Amino acid sequence: MSEGSLEKLQSALGYQFNNISLLRQALAHRSVFSAELSYERLEFLGDRVLGLILAKHLFLEFDHDDQGKLTKRFHAQAQQSKLYEIALKIELQNYIIAEKGTELAIQPSIMADVVESIIAALYLDSGIEVADRFILSYWNWKGDVPQDIVYNPKSALQEWSEAQGLGLPSYELMQKTGPDHQARFTTKVTIEGFQPSTGSGASKKLSEQDAARQFMDFLSKQSI
Repeated sequence: MSEGSLEKLQSALGYQFNNISLLRQALAHRSVFSAELSYERLEFLGDRVLGLILAKHLFLEFDHDDQGKLTKRFHAQAQQSKLYEIALKIELQNYIIAEKGTELAIQPSIMADVVESIIAALYLDSGIEVADRFILSYWNWKGDVPQDIVYNPKSALQEWSEAQGLGLPSYELMQKTGPDHQARFTTKVTIEGFQPSTGSGASKKLSEQDAARQFMDFLSKQSI
């Protein structure tokens, strides 16, 4: 993919890259390149950069919200469906580099992950201000506390675990099966003093959510 073919995407991002190879890596799926050269490492960083920027702006803008309301707002803005919505706005499906003959580029989970990898690329290329500007351009968090994000299994499990003085839950990827375009992930969640629970899903994030859901189901049955 030439630099010229990425001009429209850079225009949508509101930023011209100094190191265009960062943007290329952010768009590359492991079906074409190795895991080290694909978007996956950048996604790891981008998830944290996005979280920091969202948390900062929500904290400053909604200064009368308590922790619970801020958490609901945060999850509404950081969930996969929101990231997929942003991906469609910038027409990301036209730029993801994946193996020909697959539909990887239009899978919501992959498009959401690549949005995070692009945020990391912006951050590495020019700092937090550029990533901040992109996020402020596309995320809209005005309005009431979202009611459809009341339950998030990972956040619910974390809140319970910390309230019990047990620290943070630990997630471990146990298995990945199937080809990249039909992958299935299995993840184990562990909290000290309890039997681990496992979950599965079409992405690592979804398998973690399912594992947390299984753990919460176990806890609810124990309390009956």
